Amino acid sequence: MRKNVPFLLTPILVLLVAAPLTAEVGGPLRAIQLRPSKIILQAAEKQQVETLTHGLLTQHFSAEIGRSAAVHPQITITGRIGNKLNAEALIIFLAKNDYSATVSKLDYDIEGGKATLRNKVDNFTPPAGVVRTVAAATPAVMQIKASLLKNLKLSLPQGHGPKAMANTANTEFPSAVQATNDVGNIFTQAFGSVDKKIGSASTKAAVMNVLQTSTNLLAWNNIGHGNPGVIIQWNSDPMWSTDFSSATNFSGLYNSVVLLNSCNVCASPYSLKNAIMSHHPRAYIGGLISLPVARSEYVDVDFWRATLINGQSMGIALNTAAAAHGLTGAFCLEGFNGRFVDVATSKLTEDCNSMNYNNVTAAFAGGAWKVVDGGAWLLDFGANKANAEKARDIIKHYKLDKQCFVGRPHAPMTYFTVAGSAPAGAYPGEDSIPLNPVNVKASFVGGAWKVVDGSSWLLDFGTKEADAKIAADIIKFYGFTRMCFVGRPNPGMTYFRK
Repeated sequence: MRKNVPFLLTPILVLLVAAPLTAEVGGPLRAIQLRPSKIILQAAEKQQVETLTHGLLTQHFSAEIGRSAAVHPQITITGRIGNKLNAEALIIFLAKNDYSATVSKLDYDIEGGKATLRNKVDNFTPPAGVVRTVAAATPAVMQIKASLLKNLKLSLPQGHGPKAMANTANTEFPSAVQATNDVGNIFTQAFGSVDKKIGSASTKAAVMNVLQTSTNLLAWNNIGHGNPGVIIQWNSDPMWSTDFSSATNFSGLYNSVVLLNSCNVCASPYSLKNAIMSHHPRAYIGGLISLPVARSEYVDVDFWRATLINGQSMGIALNTAAAAHGLTGAFCLEGFNGRFVDVATSKLTEDCNSMNYNNVTAAFAGGAWKVVDGGAWLLDFGANKANAEKARDIIKHYKLDKQCFVGRPHAPMTYFTVAGSAPAGAYPGEDSIPLNPVNVKASFVGGAWKVVDGSSWLLDFGTKEADAKIAADIIKFYGFTRMCFVGRPNPGMTYFRK
């Protein structure tokens, strides 16, 4: 590893105008990406910047270019003094055979057909700005758990965003694309849906948006180039460790499991790992060493299948998956290494849609009687108009303003709330069964995960242990004492009340 060259010791180099770049540049060296700047360039100046920058790169990085699958120069014009342009270049080198990345930085001037190098920094990382110290712990989920014990009536946080994200910017490697699709399929099987980003969809902005805003996110799998301080997204846009350490909330990272299939993202000086860990993921998994293309990706696939579908603990699943592909010791796991169900149940959010009970009607739409709120349908009663009208009347009676689900799609549990609380009191002629929230729990009964009240089972979640436990928590939280139906058997509406 070369050391950063102090500014005062950097030699001054002058480069004359290079030949046309198509004649000099081939293979991995990609076209210049000129970053937005306050400095307006004329067309001739843009061409001069590109030509001279390519000359600098081929002069100073010929060995690195030869070793790389792709080299992406990103140029920013930082100033103009008379006819002199001040330029800054980030050069991202992506390896051919593994998921390592290196970044160098050049500072140089362009004037009179010459490029004068002022400074060259290898293994560059941007300096940290104002770094936020993340509060150790008053996260919303812990408040909810505490409120259950204290019987405090706090609102459950509303869920936002996907439960899982699988992404890769590396479309030049078919194995990265295939593995991302395979992980996406596992996420869909486990969570019902997935946010999958491949190639040009896997931008820094798009990935960061999910990590910052999603309150539902439980799992993030990234396949791509990296090093101890950075992971690279589409167009070789770096996600620096300093991006994660900025004064920004990352609700998606909180209590999620992060798997970065990138080289050395769990290696000294641990900049990226420490920055991500400061936002309290439940577990961080990343490359300890250089991870080979076409083998390491399938560690991800096997790991997620074992822990999400087969219920293995994450530590055992990771060790087994790595060994199966000859990569024992290639990944770290920091944080929780138990069963994933404990991750899912501790990141408890509500999946609710708002509704206006004043607008709710029973309408014949699409060949069936439905309960609708304006243009959105809430419940389907098939040919039974009377039950649709009864459900409408129940919604209006309780002034229900949210319809909530556990386990979508095909949610085994649907419930309604009013002003953040349980509907209360009997509805005339209701079809209901009593339950004791104190006794409600999730149990494995008859080959499936069920919500039970003593010896009676209320809801069937099949293989979804986490969803069954969340449903039991929600029943306790709201203090539901009745489970009610409209249209049994196969009721078109199920609701809970106190």
